[in-house]
Amino acid sequence: MKLPNALTSALDGRLAAAVGLARLAGDTTLEYFQQNSFAVERKGDDSPVTVADKQAEQRIREELATRFPDDAILGEEFGAQAGVSDFQWIVDPIDGTKSFISGVPLYSTLLGIGRDRECLGGVIYLPALDEIV
Repeated sequence: MKLPNALTSALDGRLAAAVGLARLAGDTTLEYFQQNSFAVERKGDDSPVTVADKQAEQRIREELATRFPDDAILGEEFGAQAGVSDFQWIVDPIDGTKSFISGVPLYSTLLGIGRDRECLGGVIYLPALDEIV
């Protein structure tokens, strides 16, 4: 798909930001990883959620509000936030919460970037392994 130059520039800036945001959120999760000091709650669908999930998503949302305030956000823990631009961020602060809770390093922070309901790119960060794709 060939994107107009202005869109390419806007997307490139968001993709670069996504890498940093994934690392920021991942670092937040590492503060709790392999610690026994947090409670595990259950969401309505009976899936687990921890304070690390919530704090990581909150940090991403705070940064997005500063850097891309017009973009919409759809997050696993805090739902949808409308935006006025055509861009939307999709946030899963801890994909693999069961692994995270069990101390297994195979969990990730996921960020997606879409425009007009089409996926344009994303970042996968495995904080405990310090691997990013």
